[in-house]
Amino acid sequence: MVGEAKNNSYIYTAIEVMKHKILFLHGLESSNKGDKVDFLKERDEVLAPKIDYLNENLEEQLMYMVESFRPDFIIGSSMGGYVGSLLANYYSIPNLSFNPAIHSRGIEPKLDKLIAEQPNYFIDFNIVLGNQDNVIDPNVTESMLLDAEVVCEIERVDMGHRIGFDVFVNMYNKYINNEL
Repeated sequence: MVGEAKNNSYIYTAIEVMKHKILFLHGLESSNKGDKVDFLKERDEVLAPKIDYLNENLEEQLMYMVESFRPDFIIGSSMGGYVGSLLANYYSIPNLSFNPAIHSRGIEPKLDKLIAEQPNYFIDFNIVLGNQDNVIDPNVTESMLLDAEVVCEIERVDMGHRIGFDVFVNMYNKYINNEL
């Protein structure tokens, strides 16, 4: 830290900020790169792997990532939001999911162990749904979550399936940055 001498004492002008460890899971046809990942990397320690959701060893690979990286939060979008919520439930990690593909998936990733896990009602689940999403119907998602009595905070926002950068930043600030 940088300090300034004053009466044989040091006044520290730099404030050390605690960084989160975030696992970021992209959507099925999305990338692990881009402005959202860059935004996260400027603030936190981020693991944003390129994921092949059809890989037969996907579950084993993801579980290894979580166990070795030990994230404080999991953020995911669409397929990444679905898979991220399963990982969050299994490992008791707070989660932020954007338009999670809990229904209407074009593929079914092999996640037998994660799917079999009983719901963990002590996790911080935060779900952001785009009101204009024409890929993962937000009304069906919300209804499924409520019917299953999943304990979560559901936020409806004015967006489609793709997450605007401003929405992403606002939700990060609300659900993750406020966790300090």
